[in-house]
Amino acid sequence: MTNAIFDTQLSSTMQWFLMGISLSFALASIFVIACYRRKMFRQLNELKLSQKSLEFALQSGRMGTWEINLENDTVKCSNEMLYIWGVNPNEFKGQRSSLQSKVHPEDLEKMRTNIDIAIQNEALFEMEYRIFPFYGVERWVVSRGQYTFAPHTKRPIRFSGVVYDITEKKLKEEELKAAIKIRDQFLMMASHELRTPLTCMQLQLQVAEWDLKHRFPEAFTYDRIENNIKKNNQHLSRITRLIEQILDESKISQGRLIMLFEQFDLNEMVIDLIEQYKVTAEFSGVHVIFTPGPKVEGMWDRFRLEQVFLNLLINGIRYGNKKPIHITVNSKDKMALLSVRDEGIGIRPEDQKRIFERFERANHDKEVNGMGLGLYIANRIVADHGGEIRLQSEYGKGSEFTVVLPM
Repeated sequence: MTNAIFDTQLSSTMQWFLMGISLSFALASIFVIACYRRKMFRQLNELKLSQKSLEFALQSGRMGTWEINLENDTVKCSNEMLYIWGVNPNEFKGQRSSLQSKVHPEDLEKMRTNIDIAIQNEALFEMEYRIFPFYGVERWVVSRGQYTFAPHTKRPIRFSGVVYDITEKKLKEEELKAAIKIRDQFLMMASHELRTPLTCMQLQLQVAEWDLKHRFPEAFTYDRIENNIKKNNQHLSRITRLIEQILDESKISQGRLIMLFEQFDLNEMVIDLIEQYKVTAEFSGVHVIFTPGPKVEGMWDRFRLEQVFLNLLINGIRYGNKKPIHITVNSKDKMALLSVRDEGIGIRPEDQKRIFERFERANHDKEVNGMGLGLYIANRIVADHGGEIRLQSEYGKGSEFTVVLPM
């Protein structure tokens, strides 16, 4: 009887013990599962954050991803890829042809060739090409991709990679190429224009040196010395003008052309400059006609407007066929008008806008000197005064340039 009671108590204790172990194991399992789920939830959140960061990076870098299934010719694209291509993600049906139709026709055949080469060589595909995401809009992109082959074969089944929008890069490259071209053109023209007067002065000095050794003093008459001085002064003036134009062009390009305004009369400025360049005009056989009128005063930069007038005057002397140059100053509707008219070769209608651009000239005769900067600089100076330069010309009959300035 005692043994039976003991066995019953032992059995009951074991049951409670086993139940306790089972309960502990269950609680431990629940705790482990909870911890695991918490870890998984945290990792899932981190994964979502990483995915958002990746999407943001792709959008910021103008980069999209793509994957082509070569077995059914469908394509999967990221939203950024579709945005670059100008395709609405909600309307895209995974058709490869709808993307290829936007590739520039000149680049499409080259793309197919490069794809074939990549398959044959099991190499990375990379190519820059143009697309038309919208009508009239051209973008440059670069694609990089690689093939996935079927196991144990050389049969490509997938083609995946990334695409970058490089339009801004291409535009900057084109701007840089244009700037380099302009710089080279500028340096070539500047060196040529500076070399001409320097060569003339060098030749005159060599002749004078020879005369000093072999024909002194009979070669050094008053008239000859005076003539040489005039010529050298002309050469120096030309060199000075060229250097000033080079410096002004640089200032205009950098937006550093400074204006210093003062009150003065245009008639007075014209009289002073005609007197200064009287010798140049007479030496060129040109008669300058100017009859001062009523005062035409305004707040302008005198030094810069002197540059403008001298450029127009020198152009008149240069292209005027040695005929008279007519200068007038007047005003109308609170606008000052300064006109320089010649009776020379004139300017063709198709050239009349072009001559105000940098490095452009109406006459390309090699005997006519100049870098094609004068009218460009003059036009910018007048524009900075709030005015304009008007041109009336008939080819073969002469030209009239009128500077219009607010008073």
